[in-house]
Amino acid sequence: MSTAPSRKRRALIWVSAVLLASAGYWLFENASINRLRAEFIPWMKKLERWRDTVQTVQKAMGSRSPGAQEPEGIGPVREWAWQGLERLDAVSYDVERPEHPRTGPETSGTVTFVVDGFRADGTRVERQARVRIESFPGRPSGRVLDLEILGERSEPHPRFRNATREAGLGAPRNDPRLQLVNRLIDGIWPGSGVAVLDYNLDGDEDLFVADGVRSILYENDGTGRFADVTERAGLAKSATEGIRATGLAAGDLDGDAFPEIVVTDAFGPTRVFRNRADGTFEDWTGVSGVVTEGPPRSASLADVDRDGDLDLLVCITGDYFKKMPDPPFDANDAGRNFLFLNDGKGRFIDASAAWGVSKLTRWSLTAIFSDFDDDGFPDLMITNDFGLKNLYRNVNGQRFEDVSDARKAADRGYGMSAAWGDLDGDGKLDLYTTGTYTQWGFIHYYPALPIGVSGRLFLPIALPWVLKMCAGNSVLLQKPDATFEDVTAGSGAGKAGWAWSAITADLDNDGWLDLAVTNGMWGDGREHDRELEFWWETLAYWDDYVSGKTTFDQKRTAVHGLERDRFFRNLGGTGKGRAVFEDRGFLDGFDPKTNGRALVAFDANGDGALDIYLRSVQAPEALYLGSRREQEHYLRLKFAGQKGKENAAGIGARVTAKLPDGRVLVRELSNASGFLASQSPVLHIGAGAATRVDSLTVRWPSGRVQELGKVEPLDRLLTVDSEKGILAAREGP
Repeated sequence: MSTAPSRKRRALIWVSAVLLASAGYWLFENASINRLRAEFIPWMKKLERWRDTVQTVQKAMGSRSPGAQEPEGIGPVREWAWQGLERLDAVSYDVERPEHPRTGPETSGTVTFVVDGFRADGTRVERQARVRIESFPGRPSGRVLDLEILGERSEPHPRFRNATREAGLGAPRNDPRLQLVNRLIDGIWPGSGVAVLDYNLDGDEDLFVADGVRSILYENDGTGRFADVTERAGLAKSATEGIRATGLAAGDLDGDAFPEIVVTDAFGPTRVFRNRADGTFEDWTGVSGVVTEGPPRSASLADVDRDGDLDLLVCITGDYFKKMPDPPFDANDAGRNFLFLNDGKGRFIDASAAWGVSKLTRWSLTAIFSDFDDDGFPDLMITNDFGLKNLYRNVNGQRFEDVSDARKAADRGYGMSAAWGDLDGDGKLDLYTTGTYTQWGFIHYYPALPIGVSGRLFLPIALPWVLKMCAGNSVLLQKPDATFEDVTAGSGAGKAGWAWSAITADLDNDGWLDLAVTNGMWGDGREHDRELEFWWETLAYWDDYVSGKTTFDQKRTAVHGLERDRFFRNLGGTGKGRAVFEDRGFLDGFDPKTNGRALVAFDANGDGALDIYLRSVQAPEALYLGSRREQEHYLRLKFAGQKGKENAAGIGARVTAKLPDGRVLVRELSNASGFLASQSPVLHIGAGAATRVDSLTVRWPSGRVQELGKVEPLDRLLTVDSEKGILAAREGP
């Protein structure tokens, strides 16, 4: 009678022993970081050797003449790269996961090369090919096994040109004079932003440019030529001493229509400078009541409570010089953000807690206001480094409610910035968020990832998170139910690089919003870039970074350095509601090779074509003038709000323009322009071939709706008063 229970007990004991042995073996294999590193690092060293071979092929392609220790089989690849070209501008590459076995000396993989070059007549040519490359120990030059030509594009008449020198610009950017060590990458400093403003209300758009030592106020003469008036305006003591700034916001804070300047400093307090309305500024910080704690980054203005004045949001991030975020995929250990409500006279009270923006302490970098749900109240997107973004819905001008999950907008990534705009032409505002793209993301698939027990236990859950975080930018289209759908795949706008700032703007005046993105981390070139080492070393030694035992050593080379900036042209609804873009940065002349941080689009010279100002680190500022072609029409709107009812510049106004072909364009005037920047207070609407607007409607920030009727002709700047309608017009060229 006892035989059956005895057998069951023995079976249970045997199963338990097997399970315990399996668990013990799993712990033995996964609990020791040192053991995992010992297996993981040789794989990475082997991958480095293959990468070195890829860079050798890249370098050989850039030279018309053969050199010493050439890769075997490079001839056809070089011939393809140079065919019909007088000179090359750049050769870039993007790898696919190679065949990389544990044993065996060789590594073989496919690489997509992009060649940017010029024909003798100046025509820009961009061509792509897939090349299979093999590496061997002791043979750094490697071997080219195959060449598959993918295609070629050309442009004889680029849309943009670098006009920095003729505009009187070109100032270098200076790092702060501080003795500090960045805990993530040694030698890295925060970037600096830029604000577009008409500081003296003469009708021309001026620039205030942030700097780590002396920020600069540039006055525009109306033709796109700028003069440094910083000392005259009281914003600098001398040519070498002035205001240290990281991020900027500009807008009328005291109700006199003249714009004030809000300055964030990653190593100091947030400051407010009042415009005296006589061409000079005074430090208004003590009077303003604006006091923040922690390292501020971006600042943004909007009338959140619809009382007729601009309120202020300041993003607070973690201190990269004292600590590291932990965990890196969902860090919530930085400082709290600040929301300040304006009394209409430039004096603020801290309403952060009451409005619900101080609950989280993520590593916030950018705040972008926009009324995404079209209820008349400005909502808020906050992008965070090392984790999820936060979408806040404005609840009747009384508080913000976090709806990130409910609206499916909790995008995960290294969130530097974002941009709002109707990307697919359905009248609803969509969202484009920036992040970091690395071609080496596949290293997270390696079986010996040297992470802790809990991390390896939950690896099936965490792996999609980390892969998303290194996949690049995101395109989130708003659906009819006010939720968002990630349509990045197939959009053509996902892979940009180490992306910092993005703007939505109609850069070709065709009625569809395009995207401009600035990229690049640090360093002076890509011929020997330590992008791979950065990703695998920070992955393998993250605990050491958190504890302060190490920081990434650049070894005086680049880390995601000099990545091409992007102009993603909107193809105008060809994606059938999906928003499809093509990168035309090099072809259309927006081709900076710098480590960019902030950019703005505005009409510097008044010709009706949007221009792009770019602020980088390790490089001078730059201005790229746009051009307007035949059958590319526009309308520009400058707003004049009534004091006590509207903010002076109409920040937050939503415009609906109906074209003769039935298309309806929805545009909104916001303040922030991606990372660290404040955009133009003039709303630009591209109209394509249309020569009139059949109906123009403005919904002001107060909620009042103004019907302006038909507007004809176009190609001019209109001033619109919230009570009197169209007051004045400035004709275009």
